[in-house]
Amino acid sequence: MIFDLFGTLVHELPRADFYASVDAIADAVDVDRVAFRARWDASARDRQTGAFKDMGANVRAICQELGVSATGESVAAGLEARSAMYERWFRPRDGAIETLATLRGRGYPLGLVSMCAPDTPALWRASPLGGSVDAEVFSSEVGLRKPDPAIYRLAAARLDVSSEGCVYVGDGAYGELTGAAAVGMEPYLLRDQLVDHEAMLTPERDAWTGAVIADLREVLELVPR
Repeated sequence: MIFDLFGTLVHELPRADFYASVDAIADAVDVDRVAFRARWDASARDRQTGAFKDMGANVRAICQELGVSATGESVAAGLEARSAMYERWFRPRDGAIETLATLRGRGYPLGLVSMCAPDTPALWRASPLGGSVDAEVFSSEVGLRKPDPAIYRLAAARLDVSSEGCVYVGDGAYGELTGAAAVGMEPYLLRDQLVDHEAMLTPERDAWTGAVIADLREVLELVPR
């Protein structure tokens, strides 16, 4: 069983909150918000694949592109808004802890595949979900992005199983479900009817027409006991 992170095991970030934190960074380093946002979005791929060792490096690179010399104090002050956003939203979704614990109790190898910035792995490992899976694959650590087949195969290899023997559950960002299906996994879209999905970040949303579940705990009924 392999799970996505944001929008699946923890809450997806609301788009408004996400970009409010980006604007707060721009204000802290005294850069025009529109120009900073544009560079922030343009640096997403590098942020997600390990080009920046930490978020401060990402912010300093943007400032350099814009001809601004940001102090360490201003960068740190700006990133406090990002930390506050994660404090609000980086929390287990309903059913996440229960589902993972039950699956592990049934003997299923569990994996995590996340498209993320370099601050996410530490957040995960310090959260109540840390240690709840057998294999972690963070894009910022392995340099791979969804829906590259290699990122799914890496997760399966770390679980010592074939990709064809895996169920994959995610909220559909980054074309992840189509990508999982392409390597033989059995994908399920998690589509919680209580979430305003149009207000969520959910980048590069998958045009998924396959199987859907409304609650993580439904996974427990999909696989043999």
